[in-house]
Amino acid sequence: MTEDNGNPIWKNRVESWKEKKSKKKKPAKTKAGTEAQVPPEQQMEDNPVPDASQPLSTIIPIPKSRLAPYRTVIVMRLIILGLFFHYRETNPADSAFALWLTSVICEIWFAFSWVLDQFPKWYPINRETYIDRLSARYEKEGEPSELAAVDFFVSTVDPLKEPPLITANTVLSILALDYPVDNVSCYVFDDGAAMLTFESLVETADFARKWVPFCKKFAIEPRAPEFYCSQKIDYLKDKLQPSFVKERRAMKVMLVFGKSPTLVVYKEEGKFFCYK
Repeated sequence: MTEDNGNPIWKNRVESWKEKKSKKKKPAKTKAGTEAQVPPEQQMEDNPVPDASQPLSTIIPIPKSRLAPYRTVIVMRLIILGLFFHYRETNPADSAFALWLTSVICEIWFAFSWVLDQFPKWYPINRETYIDRLSARYEKEGEPSELAAVDFFVSTVDPLKEPPLITANTVLSILALDYPVDNVSCYVFDDGAAMLTFESLVETADFARKWVPFCKKFAIEPRAPEFYCSQKIDYLKDKLQPSFVKERRAMKVMLVFGKSPTLVVYKEEGKFFCYK
């Protein structure tokens, strides 16, 4: 899951933790090697558990300097709309009165629906959500999750225009959501009924049994294997636990040398080639 600014939740928490740590005074020097460095993910787990009784969101006030220009535009449109109806009323079409009356009634209806649409825009609301409180309220330890089930629908037609590799990355990204596994369902609709797409999705489901736990365990972002492995980031700069390095290396080996055709399909001269 991501915050309103588009950043992953775990990344925002790590950055906030680093800011709080930098504000504190540096502790006295201790002997080298006496304390093992704790990864950021583990330090986030050491934070107090959020209170489930707290609100799941708070309203963030919007500055009037940002609302004033938009409200001015709405008022100008209302004035122009009033002038338009005044013109229509004072200039009827006597030669086709029935047609003129019908058009005026339709225009009044559309104007009324537009005015109703401006009420929520006159007082826009911006909310800040708290995913940790949502999890604390509906995901209690030792009990089944009370979060609502979510269904995702992915459509595809022609594997020549929509490579199965893209469909596979989409499905894997959906299945690796930060959400209870039992409450997430992904349905793929292939209008072209291509055998290549079907076989690639079968292998994708097999690879998802390893990829999804890896993403959930280490809060991987982005969750699509192709985009995750193409990032030029030094994953060892924070000295993460050895299990992450080992499992990430295993994922990359499976992506390059694995059996899954969804990860080795490529297009050449309008044809698809799958290697196992």
